[in-house]
This record gives sequence, C-alpha cells and structure tokens, in this order.
Amino acid sequence: MKAMVLAAGRGSRLRPLTLERAKPAIPLLGNPLVRTILEKLRAFGITEFRLNLHTLPETIKQCFDLVFENTSDVSFSYEPEILGTAGGLKANESFFKDETFLMVNGDIFFEFDISKVIDFHVRNDSLATLALWPQNPPYQHTPIRIDSSYRIHSFPRTRENSRNHGQAYVFTGITVLSRDIFRLIKPSGFSEIVADVYEPSITKGLKICGCPVQGYWNDLGTPARYLATQKEVFDYSRIRPPCVIGNGVIVREPERMGPYVAIGQGSVIEEDCEIGDSILWENCSVRRGARIRHCIVGRGVCLKGDLENRVITRNGEIPLD
Repeated sequence: MKAMVLAAGRGSRLRPLTLERAKPAIPLLGNPLVRTILEKLRAFGITEFRLNLHTLPETIKQCFDLVFENTSDVSFSYEPEILGTAGGLKANESFFKDETFLMVNGDIFFEFDISKVIDFHVRNDSLATLALWPQNPPYQHTPIRIDSSYRIHSFPRTRENSRNHGQAYVFTGITVLSRDIFRLIKPSGFSEIVADVYEPSITKGLKICGCPVQGYWNDLGTPARYLATQKEVFDYSRIRPPCVIGNGVIVREPERMGPYVAIGQGSVIEEDCEIGDSILWENCSVRRGARIRHCIVGRGVCLKGDLENRVITRNGEIPLD
C-alpha cells in the first residue's frame, strides 16, 4: 500500500522555527518528524511514499540523505505554487495504482493502529475514511461527529457552530482513500479536500466515514503544542529518564539536564547549566550558569543567562504562548 504525505505547507503558526526548516523536518525527540511518521507507517505495511514539497523543500529531502538508510521507497513532488490538499493529491494520481491508499498530514505524531482504520475502510466500502480521535469540551479543535453507521454528514467551520449532542472527534490527519476520489478532484490547480471534495460528495450521498481510534495523537501546529507534545510523548512512551541527547553533544554536568529535554547533535552545554522542559536543535551552545526552562531553541543559537517560555532562533525570538 502507498501513502501520500502532505509536506508542502508553509507552517506559518510555527514561525520563526519554520523560517529555517519545513514543519515536517522539525525534530521530535531527536528525530525529524517526517521520518518518525514514515517509520510508523512502515510498521503497518505501507511500502511506498510520495511527499509533496513547497516550503524549504531541501530541508525535508535532507531528512533522508543518510547513507545508511534505504530510502528507495520515498519520492518527492515539488509544487512551485501550493496546490492544496486535494490539488496536491491529484497532481500525483499516476503514483497511485492500487484501489486503496493513505493520505497523511506531515505535522502529526500518533500511536494507534492504522490497520484497523484500513480494515474499516475496506469493510465499509467508503470513498474516504478519516481516523478520528475523541475530544471533549472545551474543544481545542473543531469537532467532527459521526452517526450510528460512522458516516460524517458535515464539517463545521468553527467550534461554536458545532455544539450538539454526541461524542465529538478531531480529525487526526490520517485518511484512507479509495482511488475513485480522483474522479471528484478537478484536473489541475488549487483545491482543498474538505471543501471541494468531501462536502460535495456528502451532498451527492457518497460515503465519507470516520473511524474512531485509541492510543495517542497530537499535532505540532504551534510552538506551544510542539513543546507539549514532546512532554506527552516522553510520558506515553515511558522513556526514562525523559531526556534525549544527540550524537556528539557535550554536557559538562548531565545530572542537571531534564526532565523533558531533547538536545540536538553537536551542541555544547557548559558547567553549572540547568535545562528543563525544552527543545534545543543542533549545534546550540549554552554558556556557563545558564538556566533554560520551557524553551524551543533553533539550530546554532548561543544561550546565556536565565531564559523561560521563549522560542529563540537566529531568525528572531518570540514568547512561547
């Protein structure tokens, strides 16, 4: 089975981090997010991947440049102009020959059984099956609801106009699709899968379903969610101590590191430093006596003094909301 991994977005809400690399290339626990996604998909029998690219495309390609890694199952499609979730898929129609395939957002982390969603899709003969994660009010995401036969009848635009009875879900960014979907996407240009494909399909009576999943899921859409996801993944995965140190990192006093810290390769942490609940990308330097708390730090940044609740990069610095 093949998968389309959507990796062309601008990552506006993650700026200034996404001024230096595309969102799917950001590291989570020391591994580029897109590589983690593909590793998890491979575990469920996905054998070939097409990634669409637009923003900082080389930063995604570089995630697969390690000579010891077999990446013959990964190919790329560059979009000079962003085509949207449906337009990008349509541009790669020739890549998909099988009746069933996946489309996956490139900015998520998940721990649940995708094979159950695939089986559900085939069993129900759906045009599209969205993997849905339960959520309760107050909603962080616009809720999606399904009926007793698991069909989706609408996609509310806001959290406010979606209040009604029944379990609410959030779309996880993982969809199983039937190849008939291509007949419903316009031949070229920009189009979105929900507004331009799913909603007209529902109006025509075609089957768009939701399959509830259990386990863990989050998206890394904002710096605050990025940092919160790291903490949750440490806890969910029971990594102890909750600290990841990259290759070639020099830490003068490792007992002062953590909890919930990831330090990218080539970084140097001098004496008398304390770092907690933070993400440092590659080649950072932390000067003697620094105190770092609740921070995300881009590649090659030098840190000193007391820093808390900040996103710090060579392209600018903002509060961590």
